[in-house]
Amino acid sequence: GINTFMDLVSIIVPVYKTEQYLSRCVNSILNQSYSNIEIILVDDGSPDDCPRLCNEFEEKYSNVKVVHKKNGGLSSARNAGLDVCKGNDISFIDSDDFIEKNFIRRLYESLKKFNADVAMVQYAQVASENSLPCVKPQKEKVYEERDVEKAFLKLKIDSVCVGLYRAEILEKQRFIEGKTSEDIPFNFDVFRKIKTFIYIPEKRYYYYYNSESISNGPLDKNMLNYLEFRKKIYEYYSAKTPELGKMSEALYARAAMGLQTRMALYGISKELDERECVNTFNNVFKLHRKAFFEGNDIPISRKIIAVIVFKFYKIVRLLRK
Repeated sequence: GINTFMDLVSIIVPVYKTEQYLSRCVNSILNQSYSNIEIILVDDGSPDDCPRLCNEFEEKYSNVKVVHKKNGGLSSARNAGLDVCKGNDISFIDSDDFIEKNFIRRLYESLKKFNADVAMVQYAQVASENSLPCVKPQKEKVYEERDVEKAFLKLKIDSVCVGLYRAEILEKQRFIEGKTSEDIPFNFDVFRKIKTFIYIPEKRYYYYYNSESISNGPLDKNMLNYLEFRKKIYEYYSAKTPELGKMSEALYARAAMGLQTRMALYGISKELDERECVNTFNNVFKLHRKAFFEGNDIPISRKIIAVIVFKFYKIVRLLRK
């Protein structure tokens, strides 16, 4: 059998301006059914009550460790956690989110059972603790060797928060600092070097959907990173194999569509020129739309949205106003 409950699992939590959610997050980690964990709270120079809350957790629980640093953004906070963590396996959880009580155990047991490098579950978007989906156990999908990179594209692996990573894999791996969408290049690097990946289609990570959060504001300069990363991934894979090239091309077109949609619905920040952005997204989409519309992994709803925001952008924009 598997020697369970042996390995130390490190859970890195970047903390910045989330005082009303922090306790919910940390308690969901302290209440895990897998008990051999260390929780690293990285206070990224948070100006609110977070630093004090972090210290309280550290005083009360021997497995909580706090790092206080000056503000450097999400990537630099996660990197600071990676610098000090001691676990055999590592997980990243955002401080406004929280996790189901068997989150770590489920990932850990899959990792060990298949001797894998990374395991991931799904997330559920929740508005409150009272609206949690119930977990339906599913069979895990095992991807090996050549199929690992295919899974990275097919499953559209973006977030690091839903996963458990073998620490050895992350030894030299760090997040790009000063850019948003940093999870994508991070996972892109990881998935190019791992041998076995486990995907568990169970919703065990609760992503808190806050209508105030950055994820539904106007298009801003940072969001263009997403397009840039998708472009790099497309350029890399199109030189590799036709199949991976097509999949990554569809995702590149989908990124342009997503940004165009956000701009149509939520507007655009002052630092950007709307006409310029419209041109950029249109050009990318025009060049790569064939892969997008032929892509089996792209839902029909997305294809319909694409037609609307590219063909009728001005009308959508008027409706917004």
